[in-house]
Formats: sequence, C-alpha cells, structure tokens
Amino acid sequence: MSIESKYYIHESDRAALESLKAIPGFTRLLKSFMKEWNERQARLRNMSSFIRISENQLPKYYAMLDPICEKLGIEKPELYLMQDVRPNAFTSGETNPFIVITSGLLEALPEELIPTVLAHECGHIACHHVLYRTMGTIIFGGAAGTLRTIPFGAMITLPLQVAFFYWMRCSEYSADRAAVICDGNADKISEVCMRLAGFSQTIGEELNKEAFMEQAREYRQITSDSKWDKTLEYYLLSGASHPFAAVRALEATEWAASEQYQSILDGTYLTKETIQETQNLEDDLFNIPGYQRYHQKHEAEIVCPSCGTANKAGALFCRQCGTKLEIPELKCPECGTLLEGDETFCPSCGHKLK
Repeated sequence: MSIESKYYIHESDRAALESLKAIPGFTRLLKSFMKEWNERQARLRNMSSFIRISENQLPKYYAMLDPICEKLGIEKPELYLMQDVRPNAFTSGETNPFIVITSGLLEALPEELIPTVLAHECGHIACHHVLYRTMGTIIFGGAAGTLRTIPFGAMITLPLQVAFFYWMRCSEYSADRAAVICDGNADKISEVCMRLAGFSQTIGEELNKEAFMEQAREYRQITSDSKWDKTLEYYLLSGASHPFAAVRALEATEWAASEQYQSILDGTYLTKETIQETQNLEDDLFNIPGYQRYHQKHEAEIVCPSCGTANKAGALFCRQCGTKLEIPELKCPECGTLLEGDETFCPSCGHKLK
C-alpha cells in the first residue's frame, strides 16, 4: 500500500512554500521560467551525455526503484548516471521527472545505501517538489553574476532568493522522511548523511552514529542559546540549498521515533489538514435538513468495520484508524422507506414511528 506525501511532508516545508508563493514577484518569475525552460531539452541532454540506467544497463540500480515507487505511489522515473567525482544525486523535470546520480556517489557510498538515496529523490517527486526545485537549482544554483545573464534575472529580489533557498532546505527534510518510510527506520539516511559529511568507504574505522547525533544536538543547542551563533548560521545557510548533514540526520532520527511516524506505519495517521477537512465535511452534513434532527435523536455509536472502534453518531471517519464510515440510514421498520428522522408516521405505509 502506498503512502501519500501529505502524511509525512515536513511542517517547515509546507510553511516555507506558502511563504515563498506569497512573496511579490514569485508568480511572475515562475511564469517567466516556464516560458524559458525546456524540459525536453533537458531530457535530450541526459540521453546524449549521461548513461541511462535500465534493465539492460546497470540493472541492479534500476531495480532498486520498484519497491520505492510502489511505497510512495509514484510512477517509475528515468534514472541516469553522470560522470562527476562529487557524490551527488538530483531530481529534475516537471511532467516526466528524472533522477541523476553521479559516479562519485557510487564510489562514496556502499551499495546498500543507494536505495536510500533513490528513495530520498523519489520523495521529492512524491511531495511535488520537482518543478520548484528545478527552477531554484537553475536560477539560484550559479554565482550571483549568473543572474544577470538569464532573461528574467532582474526579477530576482534578495527576499525571493533567500526564501527560495530556505524552502529548498526545508524540502530536504520531507524527502528524508520519504527515505525513512521506505527503509523502515532512520539508520540508513543517517549513515548517508555521515558519509556525505566525510566518512567515505576508504576510512576503515566503524561509524559511530550516536556520536554524530550528539554532534548535531550540540550544534542545535549552540545555535539556540546564542543570538550571535544564530546569526552566523543564517549567513552560512543564506545561499545553501541543503541543510547541514548532521542536522538532517538528527531530524530524520527524531521523526522516526515520533508518534506521527509510528501511526503512518500502523495506518492510523491523519494529518491536521485531513482532520480539518473531515470536520468541515461533518459540519456541512450536520446542517443538511433532517440530518441534524437524526443526529440529535439517535445517539447510538457507529462501530468501525475495520478496527472495531466505537465512534460518535454522525462521524464520517473512524477516530482511530481513519476508515470511512457509512452513515446509518433511518428506515421504517414496517416497509423499509427511508426517513429523515423527524417523522411521527411513515409517509409510505403510515406505521407509527414514535
């Protein structure tokens, strides 16, 4: 069963994207980017310059995508290998997203961690990050002087640039959560962060993940206690598209230990948005003529057919597992005619109801 991204998207990711969209000029910049950027051209570059991984080319890596895509509920993206000594992976595109991994990544990470990286990249696809991240990488990825060479460089204000980088960093936390879901825990994504931070395959010593977590906690404490250190952090991150590796590892580890993650594994988690939507539906239904009277007169609990939990009369979804509940129909015991709930006699057969 696939898990929808709304159940695990990071709170900062959602909030930062909404803030980004609210900045004056963002919509105009997006339209200009879409006019200039050509997804097909990017695909042609991949086909001509990179190695396309498939059933016939490095098939073991291509096969790694199958369980990931099934778990996250997305179509299988194209996968490419790029010659670059730097360990990296990125996802780009819009209608047909693709993933690119570098040769440096395969050299830096043991093979058992590659699915975790692919799950992270597929998480960007599942969370609908790809268009905005592609836009951010192309527009803000180069040096400041590059902005003057693109057709819409004049539209890019400092607040927009800072907000875009901030959202891109927040989106990484959501993608890390997707990797946690696919792996079943945060061990592998934490190890990926450690190795990208400097612990390569050539270092013979055993990794100490708890020491890395302690390092991240100490960093968090320092930046929390000191306004000056918080300011220094701001300048360090102002042009960064990714959070610090240790912070990412700690975020993923803490989330994997949360009730939210456990409820996702159990299939019982409802997001705040889903709960609000459910409440709105219940409120709308409660105002339908006849239903309110029925709700008030019939206080019998509705038992969930999936988990057996008793729910209050009129509930649309089980409060324990989220299963949709059928609203009980009020019928005449004599002839079976559907009733609204306020009748004294059945309108079809005249049977006395009260």
